[in-house]
Amino acid sequence: MKQTSLVLMLVTILTKIFGLAREKALAHFFGTSAMADLFIVALSIPMLLTNLLTGAISTSYIPVYNEIEQRKGRGRADLFTANVTNSMGIFFFLLSLVAIVFARPLLSLISPGFTGAQMERAVLMTRIFLLSMGTTAVGSIYRAYLQIHNHFVLSVIHPIVMNVLIIFSVAFLSKLGLVPMSLGVLLAFILQFAIFLPFLNKDIFRFVLSSKDPYLKTMIISILPIVLSTSVIEFNFIINKALASLVTSGGISALNYASKLQGFVTGIVISSILTVAYPQMARAIANKDEEGLKKSFSDGLSLMGLLVIPATLGLMAFSDEIVALLFQGGAFSAKDAQMTGGVLFYFALSLPALGFREMVSRIFFASGDVRVPVFNSLLILGLNLGFSIFLSRLLGLAGLGLATSLAMILGGIFLAFSLKKKMKGQLVFFDLLTLGKFLLASIIMVVLSKNAYLFLQGSLGLRLALLVAIALGGLIYLALLWIFRVPEVKEVLKFIGEKRKGKE
Repeated sequence: MKQTSLVLMLVTILTKIFGLAREKALAHFFGTSAMADLFIVALSIPMLLTNLLTGAISTSYIPVYNEIEQRKGRGRADLFTANVTNSMGIFFFLLSLVAIVFARPLLSLISPGFTGAQMERAVLMTRIFLLSMGTTAVGSIYRAYLQIHNHFVLSVIHPIVMNVLIIFSVAFLSKLGLVPMSLGVLLAFILQFAIFLPFLNKDIFRFVLSSKDPYLKTMIISILPIVLSTSVIEFNFIINKALASLVTSGGISALNYASKLQGFVTGIVISSILTVAYPQMARAIANKDEEGLKKSFSDGLSLMGLLVIPATLGLMAFSDEIVALLFQGGAFSAKDAQMTGGVLFYFALSLPALGFREMVSRIFFASGDVRVPVFNSLLILGLNLGFSIFLSRLLGLAGLGLATSLAMILGGIFLAFSLKKKMKGQLVFFDLLTLGKFLLASIIMVVLSKNAYLFLQGSLGLRLALLVAIALGGLIYLALLWIFRVPEVKEVLKFIGEKRKGKE
């Protein structure tokens, strides 16, 4: 699993670079202006609905597919897939029509600071973006199908197509007006999944529509609790955006840019590991393979610790500098960079807890026990709301980032105790000695790379000095882990060596 995850991370880095390029384009042309807030808010409702519901669909689809394939073979599992895609495509199309009708009150709910012409423009953009929901739902099922059959790389590269088209829309179509730009973004959402089509089994394209399929019923019953559990990040962001619109002008944009940078790390590391680990854990649970489950879970956690801990400390140490490097310029001022960097500093604190919680939740989902993750999500939402109201008054916009992290950390701790109880101590969460090595190496890395940045910025300039310092930090971290005899580093080096020999 570790080798596949590492390959997937390299591919995901490429997709995330295009994602950052999209945010850079948005920052360059709109900054933290009212237009930037408008664009982000207009995306919020369709992205919220699709991220919540399609994410829950794919999460519930994988264990059901594995069960069908094990009991009745791939043919029956593919028939089930055809039924799911047709049913979900129709449902989400109808849902998009309902959302279009109620776009105005929904926007008023998530952005109470919008009024007048700004609200009218937001409603128009939102309604156009909502037309993509049916396609996105079907695409998410196809993505999960590819992951089940080990087409991991193909399943994660589609955002490149989407982001290229969005950049084009922001840079060029925006000059033609609001509607052309919005239609360009809609086209980006739809066309991104076209690359999946040649690699899918033709049997899943049959028009099957049966509400009596017992497996479809099983999947639908599990969707709502999974929505409630996996939606915690999205709902936290909604809470934060609503409060940010009241804290300061441009607050929504700054919060969005910081969130995207945090998402850069979660997408590369956490999502890549989950993409590989979840189908394996679901298959192990379906086969009642306790050793397989333990290995997949432990491998995923150790790989997360290896990568998430240094990423967390690195983001905190260079939060302002990273924001300035990626976004400053055009309409995005130094003041905007400082405001965004303050939020990113606190957002970064949540990364270890977020990765741990996502791994643990998948065990509950795959075993059909959704009650605990749902309760945990409600707990996190309540904590975030309370912390956000208090800390935003105390620390301003940065307080919203700290509130999110505190809520996620406490939620992760409670979920750990729940898993320990469920598995009766069978799963060991961490090797504390190895975890200590990760932490010590990360602290030394940050101290040395920060000092290198301060020393080099006079001669190399701020941006080049930052890039050199980050690269140096990565080398220092790997060297320290080698010195500390961390097994994961030996596996990575062995994997690289095998690939190089294969090329020769």
